[in-house]
Amino acid sequence: MTFAERHTAMVPWGSLVLASGTVCAHTLEHCLRCRKQCSELFDFSGDALLHGKFWVLISCSFFHGTHSHLLREVFLLLLVGVPAEEELGTLVFVAAYLISGAFGAVFSWLTLRRTLRNSPDYAAMPRHHVDAVADLSNSRGASSCVYGAAVLAILVAGDRGLKDCFGASSAVTNSLLLAARVLPEVFSPRSSRIREYPFAAAFLAALLVFAAYRSPVSISVAQAVSLWLAVHCLLRLFPAIVSLHPEREYAAVDYAGHVYGALYAGLCGACHLLLNRRACPSAQAWVALVVLTLSTLPREALLYRSD
Repeated sequence: MTFAERHTAMVPWGSLVLASGTVCAHTLEHCLRCRKQCSELFDFSGDALLHGKFWVLISCSFFHGTHSHLLREVFLLLLVGVPAEEELGTLVFVAAYLISGAFGAVFSWLTLRRTLRNSPDYAAMPRHHVDAVADLSNSRGASSCVYGAAVLAILVAGDRGLKDCFGASSAVTNSLLLAARVLPEVFSPRSSRIREYPFAAAFLAALLVFAAYRSPVSISVAQAVSLWLAVHCLLRLFPAIVSLHPEREYAAVDYAGHVYGALYAGLCGACHLLLNRRACPSAQAWVALVVLTLSTLPREALLYRSD
């Protein structure tokens, strides 16, 4: 079987199972209204890890706080997981995905410990009290995993055409990519502007999707990731695009989990390239890595101000 035939015949079971498992976990938690119980049992925290609940290293990646959080990460998982899995194989990809999440969770916790120790707000507290505050901080979500998967996809399959990965025309893949990027913002709690002007937002989204469908451009995996994360950077820098009250938005400042998950996956991808004597990533892959790095950089937090 040739290289092209192997990719055509392969079904990305790993990506599909991870995505469906994530959706099922979120749906069950939401339908059964057991957020508190699931948080205590499956969310990652330093306290849980220190008490021997090692499964939280994996389980925390399957639970999400909001519907938009879930959609954003599941869509990105499918976007980058399919090409990465086709190149690496199902077992290697799934292992790298889950370990990236574990790395991100652990190092995010350790980073929080160090941050609180150096914070003047906690300077008067004993160190073990400060560490206890960090240890009791829960985290959930697959951000570290999908950022790791994105790095893998960029390194090992960045030059592949998106239409070749999904077996569809460029018009279909372009429109689905844009629709998948826009849809999570519709359900985002911060998108008050979209809820205030739903018809205008729907018309604009439909216009963008139609333009993408009619576009003759065929984009690669690296370019698709660059587009996805560039929108993420844009919305972080200019929250007024989707929010009527951007000054009330909390800005995420702790992206340590994303960074460490991506670093671990980057190491795996680099080893894969070296062991298989593959060429160095192309220019568009490096651009995608730069955009991914920019999307993890902290920005000044916007303080909540009540009326």
